[in-house]
Amino acid sequence: MQTVIIYFVTFLVFLTVFQISDAIRCYECVARLGPGDTNPCLYGDENQLRRVHCMGPSVCAAYHYQTLIPGMPPLNHITRGCQALRYGATCEDIFQELRRRNEILPGHHTCTTCSTDLCNSGVRIKISSLIMYFVLFVFISFLTLL
Repeated sequence: MQTVIIYFVTFLVFLTVFQISDAIRCYECVARLGPGDTNPCLYGDENQLRRVHCMGPSVCAAYHYQTLIPGMPPLNHITRGCQALRYGATCEDIFQELRRRNEILPGHHTCTTCSTDLCNSGVRIKISSLIMYFVLFVFISFLTLL
């Protein structure tokens, strides 16, 4: 039975590595919005966002921060696009790079990365996370039955 688990985990690792190393497509946009402004990039409107093929091994990323500087109206900065694996595949990697370049402003920061085609729109990020948690739940349930 342990052999089955080892094969299953190896298979999952193989799928993850293969999927991330494969060239993927991401939504791409950049927007800077003031109070009351709206833009397809803010909500990840799939019908209006540009689709790009990532160059080399990459993940898709969606990064949003709202500056909170006293005495100034808040500004929303939104970026969606490819994140090359050589720069890291996680949001923490993105934050480290922004800190290194002194581009972190005071405010509220959110970020998501994902590794399937066109996964960095507003809706798909939430759905792909739910699917991942469901698969993890099923796997853990399977292990407890053994």
